[in-house]
Amino acid sequence: MTTTAPTDDVTETMVAVPPAGPGRWKGTLVGLGIALAVLLAGLAVPYVVTDTYRMSLVVDATILSLLAIGIGFLARHLGIISLGHGAFFGAAAYGVGIATTNWGWSPTTAVGFGILVGTGIALVMGLLVVRASGFGFLMLTLALSQALYALSVQTSARPLTGAHDGKLLSYDRDQTFLGLGQADVMNPGLFWPMAWVALTVCATLLWVVGRSRFGTTLEGIRENEERMRFSGYGTFGPRLVAFVLSGAVASVGGALFAINAGYVSPDILGFSKAGDSLIAALIGGFGLLVGPIVGTFLFVYAQANFNFGGNLHLFTGMTLILVLVFMPGGITGTFQKLYHRMRKGRR
Repeated sequence: MTTTAPTDDVTETMVAVPPAGPGRWKGTLVGLGIALAVLLAGLAVPYVVTDTYRMSLVVDATILSLLAIGIGFLARHLGIISLGHGAFFGAAAYGVGIATTNWGWSPTTAVGFGILVGTGIALVMGLLVVRASGFGFLMLTLALSQALYALSVQTSARPLTGAHDGKLLSYDRDQTFLGLGQADVMNPGLFWPMAWVALTVCATLLWVVGRSRFGTTLEGIRENEERMRFSGYGTFGPRLVAFVLSGAVASVGGALFAINAGYVSPDILGFSKAGDSLIAALIGGFGLLVGPIVGTFLFVYAQANFNFGGNLHLFTGMTLILVLVFMPGGITGTFQKLYHRMRKGRR
C-alpha cells in the first residue's frame, strides 16, 4: 500500500516566500524614485515655513518620527508592540552627550557612536525579549526600558548622565557636525536638511526591507509563527534582526535629538517618550509606513497648540479613544479603506 503525503495549498501559500520577480523590482524602483522626489521636495520646507517656532516644531516632529516608524515597523510586520524603543532613543542621545562632553569627541563622531550605543542596547534587549509575544513582549520591553531609566538617575551615574539634572552638551567651537557649528545645529532651518534626510533614508530602508523576501518572512511569522517553524523557517533570527533594525532607526532619532537640543535629560528614557510615539503611531495608523509619521506630526502640533489649562493629556486621551473606536486603522488606514471603496464603486 502506498501513501501520499497530504498537501495544503493554503499552508504553502502562507509560508512560501515568493521570488523577487520583474514586477516586484519595478515596483521597488518606482518607490525609490518617489522617495528621492519626496527627499528633494522636503528640502524646500525652510523656504515655506519661515517662522522659527513653527520650523522648530517641524524639526521636532521629524526627529520623533524616527522613533515612531521604528515602533510601527515591528507592529506592521510582526504584530508586536514595543514600549522599550525609548531606551534606544535615549541611550543614543546619552551616547552623544557623553562622547562630546566627557571625552571631547567631535559631534559627527559622537553621533555615530550614539547610534552604535542605541543599536547595541537594542541587540541586547532583543536577545532577551524577542521570543515573547503579545502582552508579554510589551511588558518586557517596558520593564527593561524603565530599568535603564533607573540606572541613568542613580547618584553613581551622575558624572556620565547628570542624573536628574540632565546633561548639557558642550564641545569646542571649531568642532562641527557635518559643517554646522553648535549654534547652527540649534537653528531649525539649518538643521532641517539633516533631520529630513535621516527620516527619508530610514523610512525608505524600512520600506525596502518590508518588500523584500525577509519582509515576507516576517509577515509569515506574524500570521502564524508555529506554522512557519513547522515549515522549516527559523523565527528567532528574523524577529531579532527586525527588532535591532527598528532599534537602530530609533537610535538615529535619539542621536539627532541630542545634537539638535544640546541637552539630554532622563525624561527621554522614561515611559512618556515611548508612550507618546506609540500614541502618535496609533493615531496615524500602522498599516502604512507613512502612518506613524503623519500621526507624529499631528501629535507634535497638538502638543504645541492644545496644551492649555493643563488638559493636554485629557485631549490626547479623547483623541486616542475616538481614533480607536471610529478609525481602528488610524487616520491613514481609514483613508486607505475609503480609497479602495471608491475604486470598487467605479468598477
